Amino acid sequence: MTTAAPRTLPFRSRGGNDPGRLEARFQPASGPTVRGGDLGLTAGAVGTWEFRIIVEAPVAAGGGFLFERHGFLLSHSVQNTRPRGRDYVTLHAATAAGVRLELNELNQAHWPSFARIVVDRGSLAPGDELRLLIGDTSQGGPGSEVYDVVCQGRIVVSADRSGGLAYRQLAAGEVRVHVTSDPEPALLRLLGPSIAQPGQPFALHLAVYDRNHNVCTQYAGTVDLRDATSSLDGLPPQITFGPDNQGLAIIQGVKAQQPGLIRIEAHDRNHGLSTLGNPLLVQPNPESLILWGDLHSHSWGDISMSLMDDPTPVLHPAGRHAQARGQARLDFAAPGPMAPPDQTHRPAVWEAHQAAYRANDEPGTYVPYLAGEAHPNVGGDRNVVYRDWAERHAPTWSDMDYLVETYGDRDDVLLEAHVGGGPADWDAYPTAREPVVEVSSGHGAGEWLLQRALRHGHRPAVIASGDTHLPLLAAPMAAHHYRGRFGNHLNIRDCAIGCGPVAAVRAARCERHAIWDAVMSRRTYATTGTRIILDVTANGHPSGSEIEIDETPRISITAHACARIERIDLIRNDRALAAWRPNALDATLEFEDASPLPEAAYYVRLRQTDGEFAWSTPIWITCRAGSPDADRGLPAWNQHESLDLAAIRPNDAEAFEQQFLDYLAANEDPGRFHDITPIRIVNEVPGRAALFHAFLGQDREPISIRWYVDFPMPRLRLDWGWRDFGTRDGG
Repeated sequence: MTTAAPRTLPFRSRGGNDPGRLEARFQPASGPTVRGGDLGLTAGAVGTWEFRIIVEAPVAAGGGFLFERHGFLLSHSVQNTRPRGRDYVTLHAATAAGVRLELNELNQAHWPSFARIVVDRGSLAPGDELRLLIGDTSQGGPGSEVYDVVCQGRIVVSADRSGGLAYRQLAAGEVRVHVTSDPEPALLRLLGPSIAQPGQPFALHLAVYDRNHNVCTQYAGTVDLRDATSSLDGLPPQITFGPDNQGLAIIQGVKAQQPGLIRIEAHDRNHGLSTLGNPLLVQPNPESLILWGDLHSHSWGDISMSLMDDPTPVLHPAGRHAQARGQARLDFAAPGPMAPPDQTHRPAVWEAHQAAYRANDEPGTYVPYLAGEAHPNVGGDRNVVYRDWAERHAPTWSDMDYLVETYGDRDDVLLEAHVGGGPADWDAYPTAREPVVEVSSGHGAGEWLLQRALRHGHRPAVIASGDTHLPLLAAPMAAHHYRGRFGNHLNIRDCAIGCGPVAAVRAARCERHAIWDAVMSRRTYATTGTRIILDVTANGHPSGSEIEIDETPRISITAHACARIERIDLIRNDRALAAWRPNALDATLEFEDASPLPEAAYYVRLRQTDGEFAWSTPIWITCRAGSPDADRGLPAWNQHESLDLAAIRPNDAEAFEQQFLDYLAANEDPGRFHDITPIRIVNEVPGRAALFHAFLGQDREPISIRWYVDFPMPRLRLDWGWRDFGTRDGG
């Protein structure tokens, strides 16, 4: 048997019913082996996959077997060159023929094929056996990790009998994989409205998540609820979860009798879990509501990644709306296909989205929108969101000329510039209008995209969206696998926040046109998932305004957060104008810009101590008293703090330093990382992590590294700079 270096495998099976049988099993590091044609596995479990082929018909030289996965990931990069590394693959052949193993390279998400066995000499004969191990631990490797999100996937094996690359599926060549949540609860989240009126009944949503931030459907326990102000009616002192709850309890009919600010505490003392609910501002006759939603998330219907090609319960648009309305407690959402198939050939995909739209359109309670992503070759991807009913979606591979000509001037369609796989590139394709820009998604923070938009003269509404693929829509941000953006620097793609980011919209009512009009009027802000109340004004004008003034700009900031506020930065154009460290749940700040520019965009970036961020939509100010030299000496918007790394030790992150260095030695090129220094342990929404600072590559760019230690196989997340808000353009 010989092996070949990993490569791209642009092969796909074409169906069929070929002789042959696949047997599959997963051997966890602890616990019984799972085997059969329907594998039930726990999200994030570590162990070894074994796929065994029993040959039932000859396979000639040049032919072989193709392994494909659909609906989930085995790993971002299987490999056979680092025996002590993760996802190490070996082939064991009981045959007289000579066989060769080929593996997929760093693009597995876009090709379903992850391995190919090729006959080099002789031929495979009936009775021969081939065993493919993924996560082989026999030479000291840690194994492989089950995909960490609840999903349903398939492993498909096909045969090429003659060497003509015409792969046909084996008659018994499919194994189904059901990934379920980890039974151990790790996080509580309690959500209510941000604004309510006295005496107006509302619902609270209490959800329990595992460490991967799937809803922990197996959870059984009691959660105590407490309102410190004692001003709520209908709030039960306890909620007991049983099998019927499936990890989610919706508490109806709660009322606040008096105006004021309310926060509710939730505790599960048996599991050591607690949370503080989002701030609820009770106001008589409020001018507007703060409504929460996600305008860019994905569901069934994808022709590019083999992740969302089956209408499983999690991915089906009906399931996505159920997630939005249930555990996420959203007021609006627009789940749509990431790369929708041609409607002529697969009309069922768009019809399913239309049917889910109809079934969930409930003005006053929840508003669905239709959407689908388009992927121009030049200019960056755009998520196309429709205000009203849409008979057809935009062609997946539309070029920017088509998108701009068809939708660019319409007020009932949004072309949302997002931060994911193909971020907006206005250098390559300048556009005259960009109504909405995403500053955070499951890929991480992307404030640089807002900076890029401002540099090109755009004045967009700022939102955040999950860009959710397989995780739950708008679940709390998590250390999810393979979502980070350091693929050119790492062998194993790092994790990012995976899910979480949402848009806040200040609208008069929870109704389709009211929400849409608020977005088009730029009455928005963005968060990584926290339901903070953030209000920013300039000389009495709200975020999103364009104003002309003779006097100096006066910026007012009010924040009611979900965890202590670590830092608030006021950004003017691309410069950091002022900063505060409130270290409190609430902050009211005033700032007078005594040295204004003639024209400037002002916005706020807020960070909580739990790692959550919020960004306001800018206010554009023309100041007749401004000076063009007012920026002189101000730090850049993304300047990280200067630290003496040598003076940081000792600290509590040092306990994990050797473990992290061993991981780099086994899986990466440690020579790319310089001056790796443990900083501290951070306890943030994605989990507990050892924080390191380092310099990356020949240019020695500063990076932050989070080493999430409370997983069976620790996880790695990188961010540009020593502050984690996405400091690099295109990062």
